[in-house]
Amino acid sequence: MSREDISTLVCMEDMTIEFPPENEVSETSQRKRIVSVALGLFIVILLILVIVEWAVDSKSSDSGTFSPKIELTDINGAAYDFSELRENPVVVNFFASWCTPCRREMKAIEEISAVWGDRVNFIGINSQETDIEEAKKLVEDTGVTYTILYGGDGELLEEVGAVGMPFTLFVNADASIAGRYLSDLDQEELNHYLEKYFD
Repeated sequence: MSREDISTLVCMEDMTIEFPPENEVSETSQRKRIVSVALGLFIVILLILVIVEWAVDSKSSDSGTFSPKIELTDINGAAYDFSELRENPVVVNFFASWCTPCRREMKAIEEISAVWGDRVNFIGINSQETDIEEAKKLVEDTGVTYTILYGGDGELLEEVGAVGMPFTLFVNADASIAGRYLSDLDQEELNHYLEKYFD
């Protein structure tokens, strides 16, 4: 063995390398895992509470009325007169072009309106829109034929008790709100609530 090899061995014997204790590493990882799981559970519970709180389906006279104070216009810019709706119940759906679930619900409403259209009015209100042209394109892409109105804002959403979109109201002929839902309803769910409130 050469002198250089012996010197290298001596240096290696003198050198110490410190590693963190294994249990310390595992405890840190475990703590991070627990925090992540707890945060995830908190978010899930919060979402459930929001949906439960706002997915109200009461026929109580205290549920409010639908009587927009702001002016809403049709695709041609003409102001819409809600007093014309007093003969029939109304399903009012709030949507926006940036709301992905809204697209699905609009298609479901279009399908159900073909069945219920002679007994119930269906209206879509474009609300909190970032690009009106995108909203019109969404209407065109989904092929909806029920009434679409523009000009909805945050104040109108707050007025009807909405905290997000899609948001759907079931409104009696006297303008009292029969039910309100913060979620995208499919065709089966829409039919269920139409039968519950208006059949």
